[in-house]
Amino acid sequence: MTTAGAAALWLIIILLLHFIKPELDPRTRMISEYARGPNGWIMQFAFFCMALSCGVLAAAIWALPLSVGPALLIICSVGFAGAGVFVTDPVSLAQKAQTRSGALHVLFAFVVIVVFPIMATIVDIGTAGKVASVPARYWLPALSALPWSGFLIFIGATLISGRRPRTPLGHFERFLVLAYSLWLVAIALMLAWT
Repeated sequence: MTTAGAAALWLIIILLLHFIKPELDPRTRMISEYARGPNGWIMQFAFFCMALSCGVLAAAIWALPLSVGPALLIICSVGFAGAGVFVTDPVSLAQKAQTRSGALHVLFAFVVIVVFPIMATIVDIGTAGKVASVPARYWLPALSALPWSGFLIFIGATLISGRRPRTPLGHFERFLVLAYSLWLVAIALMLAWT
């Protein structure tokens, strides 16, 4: 239940940050930018919540024969923690002027964005045989469609934004965050009820 609670807390914090820092337009600004300036620690704490969520889930399923899933969860956990430690640069900063902290934030976030849907698929397949509930057993492999949809929509929007600067990339990133978080909550609840 810690996995579900930490992922849900991450979502609640991000929702609250829209009110705490209303100057950041959610259409065009990334959630990582909430870590900049006053009250930035709140977003950093949110990243640590997701790191905890992934780490606890990895520990809970570590005994499964398919150990690639838990290892990928640990990578995601480290990625979320790294994105929390290293604060991103402002969106307006030229690429050549990127700081070390900003570059490391992008690297850690990129790892999470890419690895998460792969990990979710492997974990769903690996845990499907261990779930006692027959309906849940059939839903688990399909559950990995959630992070994949967030990933593919975000990547598509990113590619389009290169040609259309007014693409509301912030909304697509928030959908990605929602999809990843809901997967964590759903898998944790399914495993808790078995």
